Amino acid sequence: MALSDILPPRNATAFQRAFLDASGQPLPIPFRETLDPRTTPPEWLKWLAQHESVDLWDDSWSVERKRQVIVEWPEISRIKGTHEAAVRCLGFVDAEVIDSVAYPARFIAGRSALGITPLNHPAFKARWLVQVALKKPVNAFVLGRSAAGLGALRTIDLTPIHRAKEALRVAKAPETEYLVSFAWRRRVTFGDRPSFGDDLPFSGFIDRETL
Repeated sequence: MALSDILPPRNATAFQRAFLDASGQPLPIPFRETLDPRTTPPEWLKWLAQHESVDLWDDSWSVERKRQVIVEWPEISRIKGTHEAAVRCLGFVDAEVIDSVAYPARFIAGRSALGITPLNHPAFKARWLVQVALKKPVNAFVLGRSAAGLGALRTIDLTPIHRAKEALRVAKAPETEYLVSFAWRRRVTFGDRPSFGDDLPFSGFIDRETL
């Protein structure tokens, strides 16, 4: 049946005929390119992410990262609750898994209770050591107001930590729990066999590598 068949045979108005003509013309909308995260216009990426049920998003990301998240999200959604999903989600927020312990853990000398689980490790919870980059605030010197004054009031921006926590929340299965510690520098010991010098002064600090 043609579109013209739905009009009254004799008394169709000019508006009805114009509306029918407009309805029968194909619209130049590139659906295939619009629904492809690799080719969709940048201003449509957030809409496309919602369309694809992307749970992890940050408007401050670069266009390339936004496209990458949308492309990879179907696979990440399929493997939620796994170590790989957590690693990939943390990668989007510039965080890295340094070490992890899952229950039950194998025997580690000096770190285990009864040879099964590391000390203070709750049952059926995964523990992660995650490293993020924090920027130390620049404290301009102001005579009489620095060090113990304005400088002491300026705190480190913890946004990267909050983003990493959100990435882990999104990556885990709904019924699972995790504990997370963020890598921080620990005091060096002689067990580390350090070579003290300008780069590592005595009583200096090094990055943690294990939980």
